[in-house]
Amino acid sequence: MGRRLAITLIRHGMTELNRQRAYIGWTDAPLAAAERVRLRHLKPKLPMAVDRVVSSDLCRCQETAVLLFGGRPADWWTSGWRELSFGVWEGKTFAELAEEPAYRQWLEAPFSIAPPGGESYAGFQARITQALAETIALAERSGARHIAVITHGGPIRFMLEQYAPVSRPFWEWDVPFAGGYTLDSTLERWKGGERCISLSAVRFKENENGCGNGTE
Repeated sequence: MGRRLAITLIRHGMTELNRQRAYIGWTDAPLAAAERVRLRHLKPKLPMAVDRVVSSDLCRCQETAVLLFGGRPADWWTSGWRELSFGVWEGKTFAELAEEPAYRQWLEAPFSIAPPGGESYAGFQARITQALAETIALAERSGARHIAVITHGGPIRFMLEQYAPVSRPFWEWDVPFAGGYTLDSTLERWKGGERCISLSAVRFKENENGCGNGTE
């Protein structure tokens, strides 16, 4: 059957700019103070122990990794797992952009039009595909059978669209803040670009010393 390799994808916690519904693809926004408190009391309930933690290089992902994995920093972080770059729209909200013709055009065709000064979806796809290849290579070198990747909503939706056992379009995947999915497969299937064997949503429990509310 091949060597098992599960990849758990977790979205970072909420930032203040996320709360304001601003576009912050490459903006290095920290977690909101209340979110740090919430995540400190949560622990992912995963199907097997995590051998390596990988993260986007942006601080909201690295902070999330430390908080969810008991103070353990990511073993490796990279810009490859970043969100789509929104260019000149970074930090702006729908209300601030609603009257811009370029923005309205992008909303109509986000997979074929790039934000001004930002990243095309094709470029985003290529970057995430390369980040995945590097993550798989890390697993192969280290002997890891389960890698947790702390990243952003867009990369997780792309990964699910491409590798989930059931085909579903990009926008039909629900990826809440600090939520995610485990894609369970084999090293050989990952390297061959095949869909995973099984998919499960990440569930959380309270840390023994925590007082926060669990979430799913």
